[in-house]
Amino acid sequence: MSTLDDKPRRTHDADRSRRALLAAASALFEEKGYEATTVREIGEHADVDPAMIARYFGGKEGLYLAVMAETPEPGTGGDARAFAERILTRHETQGAGPIGRAMVSATLSDAMRDEVSEILAARIVTPLAEALRDRGVADAELRAEMVVAATIGMSLVRSGGTLPALAEAPTADVLAQLEPVIDLLCGGAA
Repeated sequence: MSTLDDKPRRTHDADRSRRALLAAASALFEEKGYEATTVREIGEHADVDPAMIARYFGGKEGLYLAVMAETPEPGTGGDARAFAERILTRHETQGAGPIGRAMVSATLSDAMRDEVSEILAARIVTPLAEALRDRGVADAELRAEMVVAATIGMSLVRSGGTLPALAEAPTADVLAQLEPVIDLLCGGAA
């Protein structure tokens, strides 16, 4: 008679599992977007039990934030227009992720707010503010944050569909109308 204690225990490498989940999630979020990616798919691609996502990251949203914190931002070199184009295009094709939604959430915990703020600073705000400072623009950090808020806000409103003309407009048209606002916020040509 066999007991559970007689079965060989599977070795568990938490660090390997965590890295595999991050790699799989990064690839799937980039390919399909946050909303279309399931925890089951991430687990399958990582060859890790999807329940480990909750254990290591607190859930899919936490895993997304971990991916964002560890993945270098595709370089926009502090270019506000390039940032706006990338965000509007990505949200159009992949939907909004937790960072954009967290920026407007009234129920965000202080810890999550701090985490999102750090990711935004490292990936977007600081490089944009540095580029503005290098050009001698006053209030560079405030202006950089306003560009981020305007762009992500525009993207969220478009995906929400409550303003139909904005939601249905081609991205190129929205960018053409948004460009003078970005230029103004950036103290001239962005």
